[in-house]
Amino acid sequence: MKLFICLCLAAWPSALAIYFTGEKEIFQSPHTLRMDSYFGYSITYDQENRKLVVSAPRENNIGVVYDCDIPSRTCSNLTVNIDRKALPTQYTHDYWFGATVKSGPNFVLMCAPRYTQHYYSKSSTDGFNKYVTFGRCFSHEKNGVMIEKRVINEEERDINSGSQMETRMDSFGWSIDVASDDSVLVGGPGMFHGRVMIYKSRETVPTFIKYKNNKDTLPEFDFGYAVASGRFLDKKLSYAIGSPYGTSGFGEVAFYHDLKFIRKLVKVVDTDVIGSMFGAVLCAAKMSGKNHDLLVGAPTYATVDTYDLGAVYVYLTPKSKKSPTFKRRIVGESAGGQFGSAIANVGDLNGDHKDEIAISAPFENDARGVVYLYSGHDLVGDKTEVTLKWMQKIEPEPSYAQSFGLSLTPLLDYDQNGCNELAIGSPYKDRVVLLRCMAAITVHTSAVFPNVKGRGAARVSNYDLKVCLTITYPTLPINITARLSTTVMMTHSSAKLVTVNGPDGFTFDKSLNEKNGEYCENIPFTLPPDGKYDTEISYAVKTKLLEDPMQLKKFESSRVILSDRSVLQVVQTAWAAECAGKICVPNFSMTPSMSFDNKNKEYIIGSTKTEHISLSMVNTGEVAYDPCLRVEILGTRVLKYPPACQANGTSLLCMPPTPVRSGDKWDTDLIYLDMQQLNNLDDKVTINVSRYNYCKDVKPTEHHPYTINMKPDPTGIVAKGENDIGAIVNVTREDVTEKGKKITHVYTFSNSGPTNWVKLEVKVKLEKHEYVDDVSVHLSEAYNTMNCENDPKDKSLYICVIESLKVQKDEVKILIPMSIKPNKDLEAILEEKNVTISSSISFEPVPGYLRNTSISTLVTLQDAKVPLMIIIIALVVGLLIVLIIAYVLYRVGFLQRKKKQELEKLRRSVKRQTILRRSTMPTQRNSQSSEQRRQILEGINDTDEDIVITKK
Repeated sequence: MKLFICLCLAAWPSALAIYFTGEKEIFQSPHTLRMDSYFGYSITYDQENRKLVVSAPRENNIGVVYDCDIPSRTCSNLTVNIDRKALPTQYTHDYWFGATVKSGPNFVLMCAPRYTQHYYSKSSTDGFNKYVTFGRCFSHEKNGVMIEKRVINEEERDINSGSQMETRMDSFGWSIDVASDDSVLVGGPGMFHGRVMIYKSRETVPTFIKYKNNKDTLPEFDFGYAVASGRFLDKKLSYAIGSPYGTSGFGEVAFYHDLKFIRKLVKVVDTDVIGSMFGAVLCAAKMSGKNHDLLVGAPTYATVDTYDLGAVYVYLTPKSKKSPTFKRRIVGESAGGQFGSAIANVGDLNGDHKDEIAISAPFENDARGVVYLYSGHDLVGDKTEVTLKWMQKIEPEPSYAQSFGLSLTPLLDYDQNGCNELAIGSPYKDRVVLLRCMAAITVHTSAVFPNVKGRGAARVSNYDLKVCLTITYPTLPINITARLSTTVMMTHSSAKLVTVNGPDGFTFDKSLNEKNGEYCENIPFTLPPDGKYDTEISYAVKTKLLEDPMQLKKFESSRVILSDRSVLQVVQTAWAAECAGKICVPNFSMTPSMSFDNKNKEYIIGSTKTEHISLSMVNTGEVAYDPCLRVEILGTRVLKYPPACQANGTSLLCMPPTPVRSGDKWDTDLIYLDMQQLNNLDDKVTINVSRYNYCKDVKPTEHHPYTINMKPDPTGIVAKGENDIGAIVNVTREDVTEKGKKITHVYTFSNSGPTNWVKLEVKVKLEKHEYVDDVSVHLSEAYNTMNCENDPKDKSLYICVIESLKVQKDEVKILIPMSIKPNKDLEAILEEKNVTISSSISFEPVPGYLRNTSISTLVTLQDAKVPLMIIIIALVVGLLIVLIIAYVLYRVGFLQRKKKQELEKLRRSVKRQTILRRSTMPTQRNSQSSEQRRQILEGINDTDEDIVITKK
């Protein structure tokens, strides 16, 4: 049951989204840009004027920086005094004004790292006079004035320079950071070994970061590719400066304090990885304490079978002044994505006093780009590289889905709801997207199970589960719009919630408009006195936010989400058994009852149709909530079992319907066994009874085997023998000498009980006679006839096995057909005496109970003579038949005179008719008149014998 609750909770939504992704606020240039202007390449938030500052560093060969009004989503150019009029035409490169823009407390600094001008060196002995690249920076002050910042003094440039050209040139402005003391670090990685200068808040002229005197510590190039400030080593402010290629291509980070080199970052992992651009991005954040931790980006990090995955390394503030401590590495999810190209500290979003971190992979997902939001708590926690999961994955819409995330900047609580907004640049699409932050509340869900001990005597069954929601609110927003829904589930065979108003259990809602610190609800449930409480009661409470603000079309600043620190799901168990300890200890005595005659522990097979057993248990210990008996019956099958039992393979599992309390008795009722299907081969019936105090236990508390021996009764088996043509067979000389004679001995077996019999072996013994041939022995059962096997040692002995001889049902025959073959010697023997042909059978169903029977056929010779008595009888019968025929003829008038006269009269009538026909026939030679014919006819009388016809 607990598994079911866990599955339900697993389906409960738990993902946390911080930034509103409904209706987007998109910014773009107010005019048409040239191709590859990269609007959004760098972004910062002017907190003083509550505006976004966005650069397009390749627009019009110089670059443009825009002030963008957030409510109206409109942008306007910032005027800066940069032109290319004095530059010879052969110089066509872009100045990249706005390559980096960064805001301070009351200014916005922006630089053009590829600014080019004519330079004449006053200090140079050879009169250096050339066009060189000097990075130029400008500060946009709060009064709207654009001030050009002073550059490095020429004396500063000569330090550590081996070339006048390199000494005079720089590329300041590719990276900028404003420290907590308002000092500004500006990186120029493109010239010499790379340089970093610092504008102190009270000084107008910048100074170089001083290298260590040992030139071996200098990077080959790209020093200053990234800069960051913070309390990385101790409580003092220090600077972290990245060099993606370091001294040998491995990438490194160096720490400085007051312009003085302190130490290099100990990388710890991936120390042999070249080309990952480790140190290309640096970000300071407070995640593990009051000091700053450092995140280092390596956007081209790759494994053996991938490319440009990208990675971010997390280093925590050390306890001493040693190098920051490596904590974890986060690797990108897609080859070519360049995860870690931008990293932004977006501040504490969920109220856990740890900064959250936004990390971009601008070329992931076919270069569309993705931004991942990570919890600071998770980054410094114990999750592994595999189990670490981002809080939110932000993907672009098609209109700006290219290089999304190449630049990131937080907006310090622009809408005053307690958390920082996030601006994301897609410079390849010339777009900037502003995402509003959703304030987060922390909800702690808890449940208190009541004390249910001692309820047995009072028979109390109604209780309340106290469910509470403890809410921690952020300082802002002041007004909150949110509703929570809490569902309570209880899973147990006996304990149940009183009210269920949904598919999962009981649900109640709470509105947070009043901002109470705690909301509680008593949830009634029942514990029936006769319930089974051998298992713990599982209950779960889950809470969710209704009307998810992330699903709204428009952002509402009063809406809140649930922080990742919220406890929204509680799964607990409670023990409700009425026992002294957590586990009840019953004490049973078990008594079996059987209908078998157990005096001799023998049972005559088939003597009864059924037998039965029952078991009785008395408890003298603590209440038993889940006792059971497992009854295994071997040797016969269960015909019927009581409702308290259920079949489980070859055994029965019997359980009382209610708990068995101290002093209670429980009977299983009768379990009926089928005894009719037993036969002589069944030697015993075994009943194994195992008792369990707790049915879920593997090992029984008590086990008893009971065995009843089976004894077959063979007295009902009867065998009868007979000859198919009689016991005496008369043969003629022709039979003996020419034809032969066939006879069959038939043995019939039947069983009048009580025991069904199988595999009954019968031995058939035949006599040897020279004049007997074609002898075979067959076994004929109901639907089958088979040959019996001849004993290889004794050719006159056959073994027949009767497979089944059930009581009052089966009848089996053993057939022995044989032939008396023609034999002159047999004729001579029969003339002197009769011959006897015999067979016999024997069977022993049980040892000592041997039964025999035989069949004898007497063969006699008889000549073909008819006895005198038979002749006399035949004569008498023939005479009697003649007399009967004569009498019958007499009765029908045969040979009487009357009949003769009638016959004569008939003859004369026929003759007259013949003469008349002839006389009427006309001829040519003779014709008579009708008168003459009449006279002739009248002259004929009945006595005339002849009729003469006169011819002419």
